[in-house]
Amino acid sequence: MKQLAESIIKDAYDSGASDIHITFEKTGGSVRKRVRGKMAAVRMLETDMLKRLINYLKFIAELDINEHKIPQSGRTSFYIGKLLCNIRVSTLPLTIMKEIVVIRLLNNSAEKTSTELFYNQSDYDFLLEYMKLSQGLILFTGPTGSGKSTVMYRLAAETAAEQTRQIISIEDPVEFDIDHVVQAEINDKANLSYGPLIRGVLRCDPDIVLFGEIRDKIIAEELLKTSLSGHLVISTFHSKSALSTLTRLKDYGLFKEEMTESISLIVNQRLIHAEQGSFIVYEYIDAEMIALHLNGDHPNYKTIGDKLSDMHKEGGLTDEEFEYYNRTFQ
Repeated sequence: MKQLAESIIKDAYDSGASDIHITFEKTGGSVRKRVRGKMAAVRMLETDMLKRLINYLKFIAELDINEHKIPQSGRTSFYIGKLLCNIRVSTLPLTIMKEIVVIRLLNNSAEKTSTELFYNQSDYDFLLEYMKLSQGLILFTGPTGSGKSTVMYRLAAETAAEQTRQIISIEDPVEFDIDHVVQAEINDKANLSYGPLIRGVLRCDPDIVLFGEIRDKIIAEELLKTSLSGHLVISTFHSKSALSTLTRLKDYGLFKEEMTESISLIVNQRLIHAEQGSFIVYEYIDAEMIALHLNGDHPNYKTIGDKLSDMHKEGGLTDEEFEYYNRTFQ
């Protein structure tokens, strides 16, 4: 079973895939991979083989192989030859004794330098400058698979490499091992809520607090408080645009005054797959633009649509690619 799992995972890495989907079908099971944003078939498996593969993946990710009724998620790292595989395994129950598995390849962009992640290499340097702030909240937003975590962890890793500031992360689960960063993993079994955990982190004298993802009102409130107490906080959030991030935070019941005081930068990004390669493109609003919007004015900034138009004019996107992404990102 190890050989089958490694064969599927190595094939995914070799083809530049971001995810592997292992699902039940009427006549057995299917393995598919997501490459450049689109699904592609890999192979079919007999039902018995599929169940054994799922159990093996749950085992290496330190999940409960006897639990089939609730979703689980875990991470593991291992080598296939010289290839370092860093994966997150997530399960979703379907019926009794049946579940699907999705594997996220966490280091599939490891060979790219930080600036090579972006179409305009200066885009990374701009974000890196914001890591020099002594306090505030930086949010990386966008849909699943847009590279939010990749960018956030690259920035954290480069900042940590200087060894001049204490960085502590709170993650569920830990996705990337970063040198010189204290990484705390949320323990659901200990029933530890986010509030006490964040307050515990603050007692450990951090300069920068990295929080994996804002998922609810409680987390949002705690992170805003943390950013107002003299710490730089960076996190991710799901939203359609930079401005809609503020709308969603207001829906959580956050006051515009505390958002104006705390949020330093909101980045909303997408991952573009073009003939020239795959790139992250983003729009952003800074503290001044955030204040304008929250006070009823309309800030003037370059949207992702504007960035796509610039790429098209410069030859970075073909006519077909531009039309596709312009339509998709509406």
